[in-house]
Amino acid sequence: MNSLFADVAVPLPLFQTFTYSVPDSLGGELQPGCRVLVPFGARHLVGLVTQVHRESREGTVKPILETLDRKPLISPSLLKLGLWVASYYLSPPGEALRVMLPPGLLAKKVALDKDQPVQKFWPTKRYLAVVEMTSVEVKLTARQKEVVQLLSERTLPVAVQPFLREVGCSSSVLQNLVSKGTIRMEELESYRSPWAHSETSPEVQKHELNTDQRRIFEKIDQHLSMNRFHSMLIHGVTGSGKTEIYLNAIASTLARGRSALVLVPEIGLTPQISRYFRAWFGEEVAILHSALSGGERFDQCRRIREGQAHVVVGTRSAVFAPLADLGIIIVDEEHDSSYKQEELPRYHARDVALKRGELEQTLVILGSATPQLETFYNSVHGGGPEYEALNSRILERPLPTVHVVDMRVEFQKRGKAVVLSQQLQESIDERLDRKEQVLILLNRRGYASALLCRSCGSTEMCENCSLSLTYHHDSKRLLCHYCGYLRSVPKRCRACGNEYIHFLGHGTQKVQEILEGLFPKAAIARLDRDTVRRKGSLQRILGAFGSGQTDILIGTQMIAKGHDFPRVTLVGVLTAEQALRMADFRASERTFQLLTQVAGRAGRGENPGEVVIQTYYPEHYSLKHARSQNYRLFFEEEIRFRRNFRYPPFTALANLLVQGRPQTKTRQEAEQVADLLLRQRTRLSAQRRMRVLGPAQAPLEKLKGDYRFQILIKSTNRKELHEVLESAMEELSQKGVKIRKPSIDIDPMNLL
Repeated sequence: MNSLFADVAVPLPLFQTFTYSVPDSLGGELQPGCRVLVPFGARHLVGLVTQVHRESREGTVKPILETLDRKPLISPSLLKLGLWVASYYLSPPGEALRVMLPPGLLAKKVALDKDQPVQKFWPTKRYLAVVEMTSVEVKLTARQKEVVQLLSERTLPVAVQPFLREVGCSSSVLQNLVSKGTIRMEELESYRSPWAHSETSPEVQKHELNTDQRRIFEKIDQHLSMNRFHSMLIHGVTGSGKTEIYLNAIASTLARGRSALVLVPEIGLTPQISRYFRAWFGEEVAILHSALSGGERFDQCRRIREGQAHVVVGTRSAVFAPLADLGIIIVDEEHDSSYKQEELPRYHARDVALKRGELEQTLVILGSATPQLETFYNSVHGGGPEYEALNSRILERPLPTVHVVDMRVEFQKRGKAVVLSQQLQESIDERLDRKEQVLILLNRRGYASALLCRSCGSTEMCENCSLSLTYHHDSKRLLCHYCGYLRSVPKRCRACGNEYIHFLGHGTQKVQEILEGLFPKAAIARLDRDTVRRKGSLQRILGAFGSGQTDILIGTQMIAKGHDFPRVTLVGVLTAEQALRMADFRASERTFQLLTQVAGRAGRGENPGEVVIQTYYPEHYSLKHARSQNYRLFFEEEIRFRRNFRYPPFTALANLLVQGRPQTKTRQEAEQVADLLLRQRTRLSAQRRMRVLGPAQAPLEKLKGDYRFQILIKSTNRKELHEVLESAMEELSQKGVKIRKPSIDIDPMNLL
C-alpha cells in the first residue's frame, strides 16, 4: 500500500519537523506551504507542511486531523527560503516559517474545541452598507422621503452607522425602507488601511537623473532585462540621490510586469519613504512593519498575495513578503544593525534578501552611504556585490561643514560640565534667526542616565539586570530600558542612607528641557521611543517637523538616517563617543556610521549645512574620518584592526549564549557547552582554522534576571563552523544534557 506522509513544522522551539500520515480524504489537496491541524502530545497544534512524500514506516504515525488551507499560504520559493533560514541560522523550522505569515496564522491550539474552531484566517472587518436604491413607487413617510433623498445624493455603497449618526435618524427608518423594497443593504468587507490616519502623499516630483545616476540606472536596467540573480552595492554619499535611482528601477521593473520589494531599517523611515513611493506608484504600494495592527498587516499581506500590490515597502520581516514574480529587491541603508533580528529566528534581512534573490533569480540592490565593512570588503575585493559609487550630492550641493568640539577644552573654559557647547548654542541661535531648522542627536533617551550617591558612590541598579536605572522626568520614575523594571526615586541612598543623591548624565528629556530654557520662543519636539508609544505619534512628530511647524527636533538614532528635511541646515551631535564605550568589535564602525548618517541630514536643500560634533574623545579615528566623511580612510584603519584580531570579514563568527540562574549553575552549563565545542572542533576542524573563546561573562552580565555567559567561535571556514555547532548541539541532545535558554547567533551584530 502506498501511504502518503507529510513533514510538518510546528510553532515550538524544536529543531526538527515531524512526520504525520495523510488521510485519504486529504491526499489530493494537501501541498507544501499549507497549514494543518496535528496532534502533538496531549495538545493540538497548527503547523505548516514542509514536504509531502511516500515512505514506508514501522510503527504508528499519527494522522493529520484537518487541513486549513486549500492553497498554500507560502509559495515553494518562500518555503525553500524559510527552511534555508532555519538551517543557516540554526533556528527551529517552525519559528523560521512563523515569521513569514501574518500573526496568529501559525498559532498553538491547546485543545480541540468544536464550539471554537481553529482560526483559519485573520477575521475580516465588516460593516453594514446601503448597496442599492430601487426607487420603486411606494408610499413613504416624510422622514423616509428625506432619507431617500439624502442617500440619492451619495455614491453607493453608503456605510450605515456613519450615515445614521450624520443625519440623526434611527436604524428603523432604513429597515422600513428595506421592507418596502426601496433600498437594499448588505454586509461588506472593510479594508483596514494603514494610510487612513497618515498625511496625504506628496505630489510626484520626477527629477532628471544626473550623469552618475543615469550610469548606474542603465546598469540596473540591463540586469533587469536578464531575469537572473545579480547583486549590486550603490555606495553613495548622503544626499547623492540613491532613492531617485530606486524609484526609476522600480518603474522599469513594473513595466516588465514584475514586482518590487524595498527594505528600510527603521519604522521611523517607513512613513516618509512609503508616502514617497506611493506618490509614484499609487495603489500598487503595500507597507509592512511591526507598528501595523494585526488586521492591517493581514490585509496588506492579502493584497500582496492576491496581486493587488506589486511594490512592497517595509522593515526587516518584509523580506518574506508574498510577492509573485519578484524582479528587484532593494535594501536601503544595508549597513543598519536593525536588519538583524535579536530573537529566534536570528536572521539578517539583508543576507536573507540576497538568498531570496538567488532562489528567485532576482536583482538585489544594496544601498548605503556607510556600507557595512564586510559588504564593502567583499564588493571591492571580488566575490561580493558589483560596486558602484555616487561621490557627489545631487545638484552639486556641498557636503556640510563639520566642526568637532573638544568638550574637555569646553570644561576648562567654563569651569563646569555643560550639555551644549558655546559653538553649538550660537549656531542654533543663528538658525532660529534665519527661520531654518535644527536636528540634535543624543542616542540616549530619558532624563538622566543614572542616580548617583555622592557620599558612597553607589548607583541605583536594576534588580533584574546589571544596568543602572535611567531617570524619566515625565513619570518621575527610574526605569530599566531592557526589562522595563520601574522604581520610585529614593530620598536617601539605599546603600549608605545619606541624602547626597545626584542625577548623573543626560538624556533626550533633559536636553529638551535645557533647549526650552535657552530658546523659549522656539518650537521644540522630541523623537524617541518614549514619544512614539501611541499609534500615529511618529507620523505626527515627523510631519510637524517636515512642514516647518517645529524648529528644533531632538532625538535618538531614529532621526539619524534616511530622512530628507530640506530646511535643516544645522545638526548637533551630543556625546558622540558614546558607542565607543561598548565592549563590541563593531563599536568604531557604528560610531562612524551614525555620525556620517546624521551629518548627512544637514544641507539637503538650497542652503548649505553645518554639523557640530561634541565629544570628549576627538582623537579617535572614527570621529576624525566622520568629520571629513571619508569612508575609504576609515575603512583602511578599521580593516587593519579586523585582520589583526581575526574578526569579520576575515572569519565567520558565531556567538553562543548560555543564560539562566543561579549564576554558578549557569556557568557550569556554559563550561559543558564549551567542552563539547572544543571536542567537536578537534574532530571536524583545526585550531588554526577555528578558535573557541570562553565561556566568559557577557558584557551585560545579567538581563531580566538571568545570568549570561558567552562562547565566541571564530572560523575561517564557514561550513566547518556550522558542522561543529550542529554536532555539539546534537551531542547535547543525545546525552540528555539540558541547557536552559541556550541561543546561537550566526553572524552576530551585537556582542553585548
